[in-house]
Amino acid sequence: MADVLRILAATDFSAAADRASWRAASIASTDGGMLHLAHVLPPQELLAQILPKPKGVEGLRAFAEKALEARAERIGSHFGTTPICHIVQGRAHEAVLAAAESVQAGLLVLGAQGEREGVLSSNTVGDTALKSAERSPVPVLLVRREAQEQYAHVIGCVKGDRADPIVVRWTSRMSPDDLLHILHVYTVPYERRLREWGASQATLDVYSTRERDQRIRQLSALLEQIGLPAARARLHVDGGEPLSTILRKAAEWRADLLVVGRRRGTDSLTPGPIGNVARDLASAAPVDVMIVPPASVPP
Repeated sequence: MADVLRILAATDFSAAADRASWRAASIASTDGGMLHLAHVLPPQELLAQILPKPKGVEGLRAFAEKALEARAERIGSHFGTTPICHIVQGRAHEAVLAAAESVQAGLLVLGAQGEREGVLSSNTVGDTALKSAERSPVPVLLVRREAQEQYAHVIGCVKGDRADPIVVRWTSRMSPDDLLHILHVYTVPYERRLREWGASQATLDVYSTRERDQRIRQLSALLEQIGLPAARARLHVDGGEPLSTILRKAAEWRADLLVVGRRRGTDSLTPGPIGNVARDLASAAPVDVMIVPPASVPP
């Protein structure tokens, strides 16, 4: 393992954020990383409108500092290392990303829903979490479950693109001692057109098999290039619709973490063909999801 992993966990003091902070502390403890804990105060201009000056703003900051320190102390008493606390101010996702950059974080950890948990459907993701995942230059871990133990069933969802090596490395790092599943779900190119042009099912089956074999060879070469031992990884290449297939496999393998790459672009999780799988998994997966940007530094 290379450099010390700096982790930033952002908290709005909700139960969802507490789960995220606890998971971040667990990762830092296992990885030998350094944990930072941040809370975002609303923008100054907003506070000036709704709170009396200057005592109201000062009181809010004092409350936030006390709440943040209390959480840091609980984490420190359990994991043996107290996180460094930061109070920042601004629009939530912008302030979180700025704080991550300031501490040179290599991983950002957020609750999947934050303070709106219970208001939003469980099959969704909060606005701050999604915007942070869309724009972050480092991987973003969206936490849904309690951190009872280390991740033990991790699936790396590869797509045959430039993010794949980083996705595989993070998959390995998040569960260093357990069997990993590397899953690639593909659709056969031009299958619908071939059917429209009258291709027989036998022809389509041959075409699909060739496509699958080619992708297996490519991904096998990738795992060998990365140096991931065959005994640690199981490679799965399946044809089908990506979201439903990944969720089905996650249930079958009792996954507790899905790692998926984000496409290039600043708004690469917005609706549309680019980044749909990452966005949909962030919303629909009942387990934690890590979204990895293609240009991030490999672990």
